[in-house]
Amino acid sequence: MAKKPTKKDFCYNKIRRTYAVFPSARASQAIAKCRKERGEVRRTEEGSSLRAWAKEEWVQQYGQPCGTARKGDKTPYCRPSVRVSAETPKTVGELSKSQLARKRSEKKKTGRGARVKPLTRRPKR
Repeated sequence: MAKKPTKKDFCYNKIRRTYAVFPSARASQAIAKCRKERGEVRRTEEGSSLRAWAKEEWVQQYGQPCGTARKGDKTPYCRPSVRVSAETPKTVGELSKSQLARKRSEKKKTGRGARVKPLTRRPKR
């Protein structure tokens, strides 16, 4: 027996019509903003991780926002610029030039770079 399609709300349908790339993180933020304006807030674990992602302010290694590639640069590598929590990946400033170059070459080969583990702090003695 086939599943019935779930009925989507007004904000979902509105944002889906306006965003070229759907689903995406930006579209999800727009849906959340629309629902908040209408008083239909949903609090989930995914929503809290999306808010953390927005606070991290992801940028390319050049400092430009992600999604805006330099002319001639086919593989920009995005990193967070601000550390929000212990789960935040290494920021642009925490990676060396050689690490950035290695990550860009990985991304060029596979289309997506491997995850950089978060910093592990040594306990104070």
